Amino acid sequence: MKLSQAIEVYIAYKRSLGMGFRSEAVILRAFIKSVGDSDIRKVRPQSVRRYLDGNGRVTSFWFAKYHTLTAFYRYAVARHYVQKSPLPRSKPQAPEKPQPYIYSNEDMRKLIDAADSRHRFVWLLTPDTVRTLLLLLYGTGLRISEALSLNLGDFDQDTAVLTIRETKFFKSRLVPIGPDLRRVLEAYIDQQWPPAMRAETTPLLGTIKNERILRQTAELVHKRLREEAGVHRSTSARFQPRLHDFRHTFAVVRLVTWYREGKNVQRLLPHLTTYLGHARIQDTARYLSMTTELLQQASLCFERYARPETPRV
Repeated sequence: MKLSQAIEVYIAYKRSLGMGFRSEAVILRAFIKSVGDSDIRKVRPQSVRRYLDGNGRVTSFWFAKYHTLTAFYRYAVARHYVQKSPLPRSKPQAPEKPQPYIYSNEDMRKLIDAADSRHRFVWLLTPDTVRTLLLLLYGTGLRISEALSLNLGDFDQDTAVLTIRETKFFKSRLVPIGPDLRRVLEAYIDQQWPPAMRAETTPLLGTIKNERILRQTAELVHKRLREEAGVHRSTSARFQPRLHDFRHTFAVVRLVTWYREGKNVQRLLPHLTTYLGHARIQDTARYLSMTTELLQQASLCFERYARPETPRV
C-alpha cells in the first residue's frame, strides 16, 4: 500500500468518528511530500527524522508532528500495513511553554484606546471590529478560533446566548453573555452588516471587505496594537502577550471574583470547565495561573476556613 493511500484511509477513519482532524491532515499530507509517496513499508527512519527536524530549532510544532505520526503508525501497525513504526525513539527536550499574561483593566483600556485611534483603512479591520473582538475575547474566554468562526445565526439576541459549534473537542456548547457585551455585539452588527447582507451564515466579525477574519490577520493586528498601546512584558522576555491570553485572563478573573464573593470555588469550577468548553476540570486548571491577586484571595479564603471568627456572645 502506498503511503498516501494509508494516510487518506486513516484521515477518513478519524473523521468518521466525528473529529475535524484538519491540522492533523495537513501534517500527514506534508509528511507525504517530505518523504515521498512510495510503499509505506519503505519509509526509512532517517526520512522521518528529517521531516520532524525541518530546518529550524525545535518548537512545539515538532511535537505536534511527532504525536500525529505516532498515532498514524499505531493505526498502521494494528492493521498490518507495516510491522513497526519508523519514528525515532528519542525526542529532543521540549521547548519552554509561554507563560500566560493576565490582562489588567488598564491594559484593556490602552488596547481599546489604541484601536480607536487607528485610521479606518490602515488595517483590514476597522476600529469597531478590533474593539468588538477584544471585548468578546475578554468577556467570554473564547478561543480565538471560536470567536472568528461565529456567524450571525450563532448569536441569539433575545436570550443573549452564543452557540459555539464544533469546538476543539468536536462538541457544541452554549455561552451566555452579559448585558454589556450583548449591547456591544448588537451595535457592531448594526454598524458592520446592512440588513440586506445579513444571513444565518454571515460572519459575526468581518473585515473591511466583508469577509471572515483569518486568524493570522487577527494575530498581526493584535501584535501591532499591543506594541502601539505599550502592553508588554519586559523587552528581554521571550514571550509577549497573545490573543490566547485573554482566555487565561477570563478564567483567572472569574476565579478571583468567586474568591472575593466568598463562593465555594471548588464546587463552581465544573461550571467554568463547561463554560470554557473543556473536557475535564484538569484542562481548566492549567488556565488558572497563580497571579499575586489570586494567591492573596485564595489565602484569605483559606484563613476564613481554617480560623473562623469566634461568635460574639
